[in-house]
Amino acid sequence: MGNAYGIDIGTSNFKMCCSDKDKILNEKNIIAIANKTELLAFGDEAYEMYEKAPEHIEVSFPVKFGVIADIENMQTLLFSFFNKINEGKKITGSDFYIAVPTDVTEVEKRAFYELVVDSKVKAKNVYVVDKPVADAIGAGLDVTKSKGIMIVNIGAETTEISVLSLGGIVIARLLRLVVISLMTAL
Repeated sequence: MGNAYGIDIGTSNFKMCCSDKDKILNEKNIIAIANKTELLAFGDEAYEMYEKAPEHIEVSFPVKFGVIADIENMQTLLFSFFNKINEGKKITGSDFYIAVPTDVTEVEKRAFYELVVDSKVKAKNVYVVDKPVADAIGAGLDVTKSKGIMIVNIGAETTEISVLSLGGIVIARLLRLVVISLMTAL
């Protein structure tokens, strides 16, 4: 059996774990591109450049409100994070489990699937998993019981509230949050 990778692509943070490694990659979901084509930095390193870069360097978040807004940069990020977690070793034929929000359209869910399928990571199989189910399993909860489980995932621009029972989602709501920063002068 090959490696299996779990991926949670959040608006603010990108998380990836590998079945044969005892670590979880958790970095900012941001990319820095110089001269529109050259990958300059990604993750935490690119975050250090956010709002400080000159005009020829574009620093951007490829995910907005929990969905992929820039597929090309997101594929570059996925491949870069994949290489980072594998320490540059070439790995092929792995299974990928990608967590997606529940209140997204089928087209948006398909974008998460195609992100991995069309990338350079050479996936053997790609499985789309509802984020609340992945959250519960990751927390060590048994989602197959009839007793209801409430999962609240507070993210950067969204909060997802779900109730799980018998291995599925009974009800789920994704709330889009807009944070307004007010500065007051004394």
